[in-house]
Amino acid sequence: MADRKDWPPNGWDNVYDAYHEYAAWYSGSTDRLINFYSSKAGPFWSKEVKNDRMTMLHVPVAGDIASVSSDLLFAEAPDIKIPQAHQEDAPQDAKDTQDRLNEIINETDMYSRFLEAGETASALGGVFLKINWDTTYKPYPILSVAQPDNAIPEFKWGFLKRVTFHKVIDAPNMNDYWRLLEIHEVGRIKNQLWRGSRFDLGKQLPLEARPETRGMESVIETGINELACRYIPNKKPNREWRGSNLGQSDYSGVIGLMDSLDETYTSWMRDLKLARGRIVVPEYMLDFEDGEPKFDIDKEVFSPLSLGPASADRQDKIENIQFDIRADEHRDTVENLLEKIYTMAGYSPQSFGMDNNGGGQLTATEIKAKESKSYKTRNKKSRYMQGGLEEIIHIMLMIDANKFGSDINPEYRPQVNLREGIESNPMEKAESINKLNQAQAISIDTKVRLLHNSWDEKQIQAEVNRIKREQGIEVEEPEIRT
Repeated sequence: MADRKDWPPNGWDNVYDAYHEYAAWYSGSTDRLINFYSSKAGPFWSKEVKNDRMTMLHVPVAGDIASVSSDLLFAEAPDIKIPQAHQEDAPQDAKDTQDRLNEIINETDMYSRFLEAGETASALGGVFLKINWDTTYKPYPILSVAQPDNAIPEFKWGFLKRVTFHKVIDAPNMNDYWRLLEIHEVGRIKNQLWRGSRFDLGKQLPLEARPETRGMESVIETGINELACRYIPNKKPNREWRGSNLGQSDYSGVIGLMDSLDETYTSWMRDLKLARGRIVVPEYMLDFEDGEPKFDIDKEVFSPLSLGPASADRQDKIENIQFDIRADEHRDTVENLLEKIYTMAGYSPQSFGMDNNGGGQLTATEIKAKESKSYKTRNKKSRYMQGGLEEIIHIMLMIDANKFGSDINPEYRPQVNLREGIESNPMEKAESINKLNQAQAISIDTKVRLLHNSWDEKQIQAEVNRIKREQGIEVEEPEIRT
């Protein structure tokens, strides 16, 4: 994208506008919501900002959605392994590759980065994962999360072909923007420094022109025939931009409901403020201090003043004013909006603590039944996430071998198994399998798969063969004598 002058590049304005809107809701910041909607008409948050404006409450439901989405994928650390290292008589280089992979995972806190990636993908419709390395800083490559609203990707036939990551390193004013572009291409990474304005990329300058970029290499050869990054969509298809390779945000289609939720809560709190009891008293009951009227509500005895005969319009009584609090109406509206938001985002309200069966103890099967919509969404997302993680970790091993000279075989492709946060009780599984077995409605192969759903195909087949041999179902063919 370095040859373009408009920024964001032509065609990306609507995408970035949506990113900024999603990011404002995800942040949970009322200031960011006000700033984004200040020039827009219609939504609750678009009202003109005034010094004496009414209280504006924000319910951070968008953050809850992103957090639950990430938890469904990564609440349990995924199982990452080299399949060949877990075979019987596994090759030594496969074992060495597994050991090195385990070291990288543990030393770089990779699981925490997965949680971050899961939240980002939920909120912004996708996430970029890229590989960083500096042999003088850390003795291994490091996986990092890159935000979609700091990237301009290019796709071909649905595959990432090139991506430009951008970062504002200084912006004294709207007409003076310094940007660092990190352009990922197959086999290389380019660093470029540009000076322009808010909406114009401007002119490319030497990296030495800024202290932040001084010493950076303009071109870095990765040594592999791959991009050193990957884009993982949240879910597809993208209903906002049909035909796009970008994933769809969980907030797509529910922002109006989230806006209404904030308006409802604000109205509820306004009722509480208006319902504070107010006492109207006649003027003669007031004391004056420094010319200001004051009423002592704790004063038990009032000394009437001699003000002459009472006039027809004079009020000689204390009046209490108390407005109703429409708590039930507001509560019902809030619960209805929350249920709609969660459901339209692809989740079961039970995943967020609604209708939790009174706190009763539920089995894993019962929980999954109640939260079936959430788990269907989770399974849909896991297909994209699992494939993306396997690719980027494989690329990380390639770079590790090329840049760090580690004693591994980068030809081995890692296998990622995203484990469910709610694991079935082994006794539950065993009881279900036993009932199916008694009905002669399940094979040995299926029993092994149900009981060990994290095993790969070779582990499953090895276990099936062992069971058959132990039960005498499978015997060696007799020697045929001639």
